[in-house]
Amino acid sequence: MWGEVTPAERLRSVTRRNVDDERLAAAAADALAGFATEPASLVVACRRVLAHHRAHGALGWVCSRILAAPDPAAAARTAVRDLEADRTGDRLGATLPLLDENEVVAVIGYTTTIDDALAERFDLDAVAVRVDGDDPVASLRRRRSDHSVRVVDGWDPVLEHTSRLLISASAIGPERALVPAGTGEAIHLIGTGAHEVWLIGGVGRVLPARVYEMIVSSLAAGSPFEEISVQRFDRIAGPRGLERPSDATARVDSPVVPELLRPLTT
Repeated sequence: MWGEVTPAERLRSVTRRNVDDERLAAAAADALAGFATEPASLVVACRRVLAHHRAHGALGWVCSRILAAPDPAAAARTAVRDLEADRTGDRLGATLPLLDENEVVAVIGYTTTIDDALAERFDLDAVAVRVDGDDPVASLRRRRSDHSVRVVDGWDPVLEHTSRLLISASAIGPERALVPAGTGEAIHLIGTGAHEVWLIGGVGRVLPARVYEMIVSSLAAGSPFEEISVQRFDRIAGPRGLERPSDATARVDSPVVPELLRPLTT
């Protein structure tokens, strides 16, 4: 795929990608494999790509697994396979309930995972909620499914009949999650209109406390993200399906790598 492109050029291509590109983590793993035979350069490469995409939890997961592995190239290939085989969207689509009349499924942070979940659920009336940190219009233009999704604001009356409120997480720690800014206010506005609130994770999103804290502490003031307690969610959706927050956050498969915990600089 990359031909004669050097590892450094491949890495620069990844750093230029948009942070909401859900192929970013897999593309980074593929690019980082090119540094596998040079441990010092691999550390620098991981820190560089993280510095450009600080809020991307799955990218921290990729870098941690590659740096901690005895065979970084093999770890990179495994990470790509795991990310591309993520079943979170399929499992989410299978567990969303049938709706009563006038009920909707509301989404904050419309991602490929959400799109996959709705792809075969034409029985569901879905709306994407606009919040300070996320305007879903661009994401909806990129979606692969033909599912009709309306964009609404948090005060829209349609949200008074929300069956499930789905909120996409960029990263999930043991106690808190990184979500689009304005999510907490939207939950408050929707209030008891939502029967249940689900946090949407996926492969690489659940992180050890120190890795999660590194990501959060590196964010600049005014970033389009905010933290929210995982206890505000009824369930967390991941590759195993729906789980209680305490069970989902206990399933950490990412090591803690000291080289990644130092402050990031671009």
